[in-house]
Amino acid sequence: MNDPFAVLGVSPNSTDEQIRQAYRVQARRLQQQIESGFDVSAAQERMRALDAAYDAVILSRNSGGSGSFNAGQSYVPPSDFSDIRRTIRDGRLDDAQTILDGIPTAQRSAEWYFLKGCVQQRKGWLEEAAGNFSAACRMEPDNAEYRAAYEDMQNARSGGYRTARSGRGMSACDLCSGLLCADCCCECMGGDLIRCC
Repeated sequence: MNDPFAVLGVSPNSTDEQIRQAYRVQARRLQQQIESGFDVSAAQERMRALDAAYDAVILSRNSGGSGSFNAGQSYVPPSDFSDIRRTIRDGRLDDAQTILDGIPTAQRSAEWYFLKGCVQQRKGWLEEAAGNFSAACRMEPDNAEYRAAYEDMQNARSGGYRTARSGRGMSACDLCSGLLCADCCCECMGGDLIRCC
């Protein structure tokens, strides 16, 4: 593949925002060509090359250059997803989603589905996140991290309450709720646990 910076039309010294802007401008132009029906196959091929170049540049910056291109001009992701985890932790959800979406379906592991679910959960797309967490659990049923994420998602979707975990004590919300309930009980019996004035 050609130099990904050249494909994007930016220099290696460009900022992340300049790279995103260059990608958006070219992607918008190619999308308009595709929608207008003008030379669709060539525009689609250029779009694939543009997507691969953007993924390579973003992944390279996030991971210190762990991704690479093979001779067939397709992106080969790193063997682990630590760079994508870091991107999600940093709150750069669009970048993480772009990188994840660029990984071919045949190379998507349980961790891919888990991380895709994490991105979707943080974006508020709970149904999609639950589906991806479920897929990760089906692929690796013994993974505690995937199982915990899926169970938390199920509780959130069903309106369930989070229970205090052993060793962590009572949360401030639990404490306030308990005090309010106790105050209501006292007032019903003629007393007053919490005086307002």
